[in-house]
Formats: sequence, C-alpha cells, structure tokens
Amino acid sequence: MNMNDQHMETRIREVAQELFFKQGYAATSTTQIAREVGCTQALVHYYYRTKENLFRQIFLEQVEAALNVVGRSLASEMSFDDFIRSAISMYFDALIQNPRLPYFVLEELANNPERRKYLREHFVKKPSYVLLYMQLEGRVKAEQQAGRLAKVEPFDIMMSVASLTVFTFISLPMYQDLLSRTDDQVREFVEHRKAEITRLVLQGLRP
Repeated sequence: MNMNDQHMETRIREVAQELFFKQGYAATSTTQIAREVGCTQALVHYYYRTKENLFRQIFLEQVEAALNVVGRSLASEMSFDDFIRSAISMYFDALIQNPRLPYFVLEELANNPERRKYLREHFVKKPSYVLLYMQLEGRVKAEQQAGRLAKVEPFDIMMSVASLTVFTFISLPMYQDLLSRTDDQVREFVEHRKAEITRLVLQGLRP
C-alpha cells in the first residue's frame, strides 16, 4: 500500500468516526462518508468493504484505547494510589479529545445486541485483556493483604472510575447550557471533576 492509499484509508476512517460520533451509526451512510472525504462511495467500500466493517474497526479501536489506559498504568512501578490517579487522569485526557465518545459507545451497546456480542467475542474473551484483568486483580489483592486497600472487587473499582468519569462528559451540555457557562468555565469544571472523582475513589478505597 503506497502513501496515497494509506492517507485515503486513514482519512475515510477519521471522517467516518467523526460522523458516527456526531449522529450515530444508523444515520451515517457510506455515501455521506464519501462526500465528506471527497472520494467515491466505491473507494470507501474498496478499503472497508461495508459500513459495518468500518464501524467495527472504529468501535473496537475506541474500546481498546480506553482499556489500554489501565494497562499503561499497571505496567508502571507506581503506588496503587498513583495508579488510580494516573488512570483517571488519562481517561479524562482521552475524553477531552473525544467528548462525544461516551454517547457513541453507550448508544451502540445499549441499543444493539449485536454490538454487545461483538464486543464480548473480540474483547472480553481476548487473552490479552483477560490477562490485564488478572493483573489488576493481583494488584488489588496484594494491596488488600498489606492492609492498604478496603475489601473491594477490581470490577467495582473499574465501574466506579468509568461511571463517574463518563457521566462528567455526558452532563457537559446540560452544565454549559442550563447554567450559561463559558467554554473556559466548562474546562475548569472538567478539571474540578477530575480532582473530585480522584478524591472520592481514593477515599472509598481506604481500609
């Protein structure tokens, strides 16, 4: 594949991701994607065959990126408290770059059983992510045995961090519009929520 081919393939994926995030899978067509890219519909199908294949690639990339946050933090030698701080900070940084991502993932997982099946087969059962969860579980048990961590399940820690972080971004349009906040005030609010969520999670993990 030459550089022009790589550029076109990447450009199609970038435009498709933007449209999927903005208006959802059902409302996005390959015709619209091609029009926004400035290419033919046939070229979209040449690189990705179907809209579903294109969507799945984007969908899985986004889910993998979110879980890789945990992997990068676990791979370091930092303390467990710093691991939590790092994971929350990286989640926030990722969602600041893609604030529509929570809507995209939640809508597709909530409304489409096939999406859930696909995610289970290509992620939940994937050996690398099973190992990642086992590493997290081992770290949690070690902290608990040392008396530094409350009796809490690793899955509950992940759910607490994910739900508190995601809702911050889901609530942003309401926060900005209902309270007439400026863009600068929204950014300050996001930083405040990052610090508050970190404090709440760490406090809840105290033995």
